[in-house]
Order: sequence, then structure tokens, then C-alpha cells
Amino acid sequence: MPSACDVLRALPADDLTGQSLEYRTTQDRADADMRMSMCTAVGGDDLPAVTLLLRQDLSAAGPQPASAARERMIADLTDSFGHAPAVELAEIGEAALWVEEIGQLTVWYRAGRVMLIVTAGGIGPKADEDLAKRVARGIVARFP
Repeated sequence: MPSACDVLRALPADDLTGQSLEYRTTQDRADADMRMSMCTAVGGDDLPAVTLLLRQDLSAAGPQPASAARERMIADLTDSFGHAPAVELAEIGEAALWVEEIGQLTVWYRAGRVMLIVTAGGIGPKADEDLAKRVARGIVARFP
């Protein structure tokens, strides 16, 4: 799987957002078991238009099923927030979850080995759920 910035460029995220973007790698690391990268695509106003965190499990053991990872994330968020967050299950990849309070879309696919987190158009209530879903669907389609 390419880096998060290479993935956003390949979509291209510029077309999905309707603006020319500058891609900034904010994290890129790998070891024998995992590769993780994060990219922020910034618009002309110097504000993030899309942020993508991409994590690929390379371990021999393999990850838990995508649906179990989604349920674990909901439980972890409930513990962190002190209440059950408002979530929407989305039909993207093998399992997907939109969390309204933080304006984030998490998607698992490739037998749960790839997890991506997309934020678009802002954070929390300013987030653009539709754009985040279009970005995620584009990634899953372009990088099956």
C-alpha cells in the first residue's frame, strides 16, 4: 500500500474537494508488523481539506475481523467519552464507522489488514461526512 499522501494524490483528492491541494506528510513509519502514514491535504486557505491516516497490518498473525475491530473501537470511544458516542455504520470496505462527535470516518478492509481514518472539511461539527465517505470509497476502489 502506498503512503497516505501518495494515496490522496492518486484519487486525486484535488478533484474530490474542488480545490488545488498541497500534500503534507505528518507521519510515516514502518516495522516488520505494521506500516502507518498520515497525510494532511491543505487547501489555498492553508486549512486542512482532507486528512488521511493509513495503517496496514503486516504481521504474520493477522488482525481480528473488521467487524470486531469496529465494535472494539465503539467500546473504546465509549470508555474515552464516558458515554456512547453518536455513530453511523457505513457501507464502505468490510466495516466502516462515522463518529459524529469527532467528525471521523474509520474504514477497515483487505481482510481487516488495512485501516484508514479520514477527516474532511474540518473537525467535529465542521467535518464533511459526505466528502470523507467519497474519499474512503475512492481509496477502497482504487486500492482494492
